[in-house]
Amino acid sequence: MMRFIYTPVKRCLWCFLIFFLLIMWNNINTRGNEQKIVKEKERYYVNSGRCQMPYVNPFNDEVMKVYKRFQFIPCTNESDMVTLLYDEFMKKYVLHTNEEVVHQMIELNENAVACFYQKIVYGKHADVYDSLGNKTRFNQDYIVSYDVEGMLVECRTADETKVLQKDAFVLVQPPKKVKKIGSHRKPSIIMYGIDTVSRTNLRRTMPMIFEFLKSPGWYEMKGYNKVADNSFPNIFAMLTGFSPETAKTQICDTDLPKCLDNVPFIWKELKRAGYLTAYAEDETGANTFTYSKHGFSKKPVDYYFRPFLTALENNTLTTRCPGCQMKYCLGRRLANSYIFDYCRQFMQRFVASRPIWGMFWSNHFSHDDTFMLSGMEHKILTDLLNFERDGAFEHTIMIFFSDHGARFGPLMQMKEAFLEERQPMMFIYLPPWFRSKYPQYALSLAQNQNRLSSNFDMYNTLKHILRIAKMQKDSKVSWSYDCPKCQSLFYPLPVNRSCSEAAIKEEYCTCHRYEEVRDNTSNWRMAEMVVTRINQYLWQNHLQNLCANLTLRFVNATEVRVDNLDGNLNTKTGLRHYHSKFQVHQNLGEFFATILYNKDNEELKVNVELISRINMYGNDSVCVKNKIQKLYCICLTELKNI
Repeated sequence: MMRFIYTPVKRCLWCFLIFFLLIMWNNINTRGNEQKIVKEKERYYVNSGRCQMPYVNPFNDEVMKVYKRFQFIPCTNESDMVTLLYDEFMKKYVLHTNEEVVHQMIELNENAVACFYQKIVYGKHADVYDSLGNKTRFNQDYIVSYDVEGMLVECRTADETKVLQKDAFVLVQPPKKVKKIGSHRKPSIIMYGIDTVSRTNLRRTMPMIFEFLKSPGWYEMKGYNKVADNSFPNIFAMLTGFSPETAKTQICDTDLPKCLDNVPFIWKELKRAGYLTAYAEDETGANTFTYSKHGFSKKPVDYYFRPFLTALENNTLTTRCPGCQMKYCLGRRLANSYIFDYCRQFMQRFVASRPIWGMFWSNHFSHDDTFMLSGMEHKILTDLLNFERDGAFEHTIMIFFSDHGARFGPLMQMKEAFLEERQPMMFIYLPPWFRSKYPQYALSLAQNQNRLSSNFDMYNTLKHILRIAKMQKDSKVSWSYDCPKCQSLFYPLPVNRSCSEAAIKEEYCTCHRYEEVRDNTSNWRMAEMVVTRINQYLWQNHLQNLCANLTLRFVNATEVRVDNLDGNLNTKTGLRHYHSKFQVHQNLGEFFATILYNKDNEELKVNVELISRINMYGNDSVCVKNKIQKLYCICLTELKNI
């Protein structure tokens, strides 16, 4: 009987050796050495006539004054009493009881333990589980039936009076219907994402992973620029080619029930082309499609993790790491470990035999503290090494990416905060067979590494892969609705590309040069007017009885745009682009605004809904449900005496 262990992973000797050497290398890596290791020759990520995107030293003196490296925190030090195995011959999962662990825990014979599992029953509504099945006792090497996709496991003493260990597993079972896919080789796509990781912070907190991502076949999109403020609109653009605002007029309002069921997500087209599809996130509260939204009423993909996640959160002991709001451990395992295991099973089961698409997204260890990434470096590196060991990279186009950089916390007080927030990491891997068969696409991807790109280009790239899979005629047609001039990254991007051509608003564009303004009177007046506009916005949305009227407390910094790379510098009207970072009295809320302002006649133009909130606001806005309005509302009931 051939068995492959999914949880936990059996690592071979060379894996341990590499892992040990990498840890030793990382531990002796002093601040001075880090600066030498991460040397970058270019002064700019992008340097063209219409975009100058500056390189930022991840270890500059300003950042290193606040940078702290985290240690990995395990969820348990206990060995697994029950292991989930996969029998390659039978094509079924097996529950194996680890007798040595049993002996160690109860110091009795192997019959002195009774283990049970409960099936997690998939719900009628897509986003929740329906119920738990009856407790089923299992013996050694129990064969799990195909209808079990998730389970809670419990082992007790033989008299069932004492619980010895609880665990949980989620299983990728064979599809009920198998669609014929033909003999043409179709590239599989795996999108492995981590929330709130800028390209600079990746270099700072996970240097070993950055080194791994320099391996042959990997391409870093160094000019990748986000198109919106937070997770949902950035991921939405990548998966649909629409902004939520345009979708509201062209498809439906994503804030309304059942709308997401009708949105043309890329996975729908891939599924029709014969792909098996999967989607998984590790946090229900901050889930991309359910935070301040209604989620899906119908199962959106073939393998949808959220119902099992709700069962895990409700039926296991959940713990949070120090200073975290999100759940760190679900029972004995990291929340992220469930995502990785689900992704790995999905690839191990299918990638060698049929095309698959999956997005596996992790929030819990990166969202609340931007430096906590450093504590997860070895874990994520082991994930990537395991993908490599499985041979998954032989078949798969992998996208290792994020949605944006830090949006609050200590990095927002740095000189390069504007760049940190707007430049998420984006790495794309092309397998050897794809590079060999389509050398022109690999060449274009290499050329595009130092050219301006956006989420809409990424959407077009996914569409391009779909066209390759369907053997459709090669074409440079633009597929993204909200960016007519965007294109696939498998074609050379224009060298002199502007932010507007990539559908990146000035509020998010990192191509332009700003310099500090030292006019305290003008800076204060400008920020004061912006605060007035925020208050007017709250009134226009009938929130004045819920939200406090804001008053300016302090102007942190003001910058004015000094280049004219895109020809939009309006000297005739006197309007100039400014950045204003300021704080209000109410709960010390901090904001960052990009505005058009004429300091001579005090004409000001600002889109309030594009103003960023740059400090953690916790429960400040619990009285408001709308995700955007939450940024500007400080509830009267939550006002603090400061």
